[in-house]
Amino acid sequence: MDDDLDALTSKLSEGFQVDPTALGEHPRYSQFKNLTKTAQQQAKRRQEALERQKNGRFEKLMKLRNLAYDDITSDDDEEVSAKAEDAENVAAIFGDAEQRRHRGKYADQLMLSEWLVDIPESLSTEWTMVMAPQGKRTLVVASRGFTTSYNKAGRQMSQFQSRLPGGSSKGKGGHSWTILDCICNNHVYYVLDLLSWNGHEYHENPFDFRQFMLQSKLEESPELAVSTTGFRNVFVGLPKCACSREAMEELMQTKITWRLDGLLFYHNSVIYEPGQSALVGWLKPWMLPEILNVPVPEKYDKESKGQTSAQYIENFNRKHHHTSQIDKSMEQD
Repeated sequence: MDDDLDALTSKLSEGFQVDPTALGEHPRYSQFKNLTKTAQQQAKRRQEALERQKNGRFEKLMKLRNLAYDDITSDDDEEVSAKAEDAENVAAIFGDAEQRRHRGKYADQLMLSEWLVDIPESLSTEWTMVMAPQGKRTLVVASRGFTTSYNKAGRQMSQFQSRLPGGSSKGKGGHSWTILDCICNNHVYYVLDLLSWNGHEYHENPFDFRQFMLQSKLEESPELAVSTTGFRNVFVGLPKCACSREAMEELMQTKITWRLDGLLFYHNSVIYEPGQSALVGWLKPWMLPEILNVPVPEKYDKESKGQTSAQYIENFNRKHHHTSQIDKSMEQD
């Protein structure tokens, strides 16, 4: 079984290409300055990102393992960590100095998206769309009997017991750890991506394989989705589909119990790398009809407030002082 899995992993990790000339600029985008060049830069960065994935694998592997073996769970700190169990404000226990000491290690470890300003011709065959709920983006690390969540800046948000491998005192193991990319909302962790599970690394595998393994692990452990007295926080998967027009239209009709924030678009071959990635796109639900010609329920259309997608993106970037890696590339040219 392990040999078959290794063989499949090897095949999925090799031989993928993105055509840097495959631009799919939306016609309304041409009305806005620099957006054509922005689309060209995004396509160029996709190809460069795939080339970078061939290098530095060992270094990234060791970095991920170091995240799992945080010295906060050393023998000297076990008693303090136990008191922090399920605490919403860990700073009250560890203090600001302790928080600063660990913050740098976990800062900027999440893989982030870019606005999908270039629509690749391979979208329908080589990309996956994932529904993303409103909530806080978190890196979840389960190791040595504790489960800890960190925000984008590396600040420790909470520490608790979970049924994730390595994440509870009942399942302590020196070589057991799990790392997940999640969106947290009211004690529910919606799992976006799988970096490692029970000591097995997956961040170097392509996205579609990571999703296959993530779904398999969640199905094998249905108890993760059940909240109990000892395990209040739950972990669940998210709806997703291939990026064909028909599949996206069907997914947008899915009845969900949480509020949809946006749609993430992953290139099926992207490995997990910290920082903004040209191989991960982001759109608001109401943008799909305009940009991808995908109809959405009326409740999402109302969220546009009369703006076009390009207007919203420009206003959002200005309001939040957001500079994407595309903008930085344009400044260097």
